[in-house]
Amino acid sequence: MMSSLAKVLFIGIDAADKDLILQWSRAGDLPNLNKLLETAAWGVTHSPTGLYVGAIWPSFYTGVSPARHARYCYEQLQPGSYDIKRFSTREVKRAPFWDALDRAGKRVAVIDVPKTYPSELSSGVHIVDWGSHDPDPAGFCVWPEALGADIERRFGIETMHNCNAFRTTGEEFRDFRDHLIRRVRKKTELSAWCLEQGNWDCLLTVFSESHCVGHQCWHLHDAEHQKHDPQFVAVAGDPLKAVYQAIDAGIGELLRKVGDDTHVMVFASHGMGPHYDATFMLDDILQRLESQPPRQRRAALAPLASALWKRLPQNVRNVAKPLRNRARMSLGVGESAARAARRSFRTPNNDAWGGIRINLVGREPNGRVAPGREYDELCATLTRNLMDFTNATTGEPLVKAVLRSADLYQGENLHYLPDLLVEWNRSAPVSEIFSPRTGRITGKYKKCRTGDHTSEGLVFLSGPSIAPGQLQTPVSVMDLAPTLASLSGVELAGVDGRPIAPPDDIR
Repeated sequence: MMSSLAKVLFIGIDAADKDLILQWSRAGDLPNLNKLLETAAWGVTHSPTGLYVGAIWPSFYTGVSPARHARYCYEQLQPGSYDIKRFSTREVKRAPFWDALDRAGKRVAVIDVPKTYPSELSSGVHIVDWGSHDPDPAGFCVWPEALGADIERRFGIETMHNCNAFRTTGEEFRDFRDHLIRRVRKKTELSAWCLEQGNWDCLLTVFSESHCVGHQCWHLHDAEHQKHDPQFVAVAGDPLKAVYQAIDAGIGELLRKVGDDTHVMVFASHGMGPHYDATFMLDDILQRLESQPPRQRRAALAPLASALWKRLPQNVRNVAKPLRNRARMSLGVGESAARAARRSFRTPNNDAWGGIRINLVGREPNGRVAPGREYDELCATLTRNLMDFTNATTGEPLVKAVLRSADLYQGENLHYLPDLLVEWNRSAPVSEIFSPRTGRITGKYKKCRTGDHTSEGLVFLSGPSIAPGQLQTPVSVMDLAPTLASLSGVELAGVDGRPIAPPDDIR
């Protein structure tokens, strides 16, 4: 077997649940991952607390925390305004580690690492969003650009750009499962083709199908889920297991192409579980705690205007949105104006954890809360009030913890982050909640996802002089970039992580 195809091979499995990987590996259903359990150094990874859904991949490839790279959600509050806008991958404030490898003269290939844009590598390849979960609006991009046509000719172009859909029959879930499996096989072929070009100092590729299937099909896997339907399972089986098995087969094929002198890292990024949370009710909660009535339905023409806006091409909306928002603010209408009038409001943070922004004097344009004592008192009051809520259906606490970002993170871009992070009790569905201050509040989760993220993942590391065994302590995702760089012969400067150092770290 040729050993010079790559000195370092990284294989990512986006949002593949660690507990399922361990369970199915040990049962023999994932033989290639099970072999890594026996022959590699491996351990649990932890992601940025409260922000891991959207911050995990930028934290991986920059080696720094969200308070430094600034990205934690696909949409974020624009600092200095009350506008929520899509956060482009080009707005990440730190460069990916493969840029440093490229400057050091290393030959690098990057295939579908999520939430990136094409780096103009001097002697490498960067493929973006050929087949990713939640791709950037720019879609499939390649560096060098001329390579795009060759990839399209050899492997086609992924057609399912957004996996979110309300599927209502077992056949629809079966077809979705089969599409993802075909995409895994194509991604394996694409990755193998790139690998076979040879002489890579570092090659990275990521399977994202585990992410898609976890969001859409958790209820078919989890017999305790409120939406579990045995009739659907009779047709589609367990799509999670089928997709994980396809990825395991792809991993095995790639590993068979490299020699014993190749360092291999396999990373299952963050986990998956039932989509039980109350993020969809958080802004209603905050308004009631502030003694403001929830916003009433817009005027009769507003829904029509909104529908017309959504029919505009995305590129037109991207250009026109700042003007639209400023006009709505000046008229005192719209979501931005509503945020400006309040002391605190919900800010996007995906769904697994809630995010709260304090309308701070000197930071927000119309700040209503003074820094220092008033800010601290409001944070403490919100924390107490949120902790008082119960899930009215179960009687259990609604909230497990409320944490301040400033207590968790330090960095020059801390102001991009929510002030408070709300950890939900996700043991049961949420549709009605209660607190002595607000009384009962009802709501309904209206999106199609039945699975959502958990924070822990897995990492496997094998290669020359790396002893097998379980790592003693959890590995930060910020440790992975300096580890890959070190294995490639480059020391990263200015990062928060440190290289993993087995066998010293092995139990």
